[in-house]
Amino acid sequence: GFSAAGNNITVSTTLTGAISGLSGTNILSSAGDFSSGVANLTSLGLTFTGTSGAGTFTFTPASGTAITSSSVTVNPGAATRLVVTGSASQTAGTSNSITITAKD
Repeated sequence: GFSAAGNNITVSTTLTGAISGLSGTNILSSAGDFSSGVANLTSLGLTFTGTSGAGTFTFTPASGTAITSSSVTVNPGAATRLVVTGSASQTAGTSNSITITAKD
């Protein structure tokens, strides 16, 4: 069978964000990443962190032909927390700029 240990495969995307969770962050690089020529990206722990929208994922081996997925739509999850950022100090009676970001 195919072994990513001998022919690492880099995973990239047209979406803005980062791919992580694979044996080499965004690289399939372990002999056990494939079973009968198939990599189960969910069980391997692939995680995409970034913007929502439609895009493609490309799998590029160290040698051989790259393969690009069909269009995939990434939807945002429900907000689970609010992150407040701004100045660490505030003077009474003056304005202060803050940013509140909903995170999923």
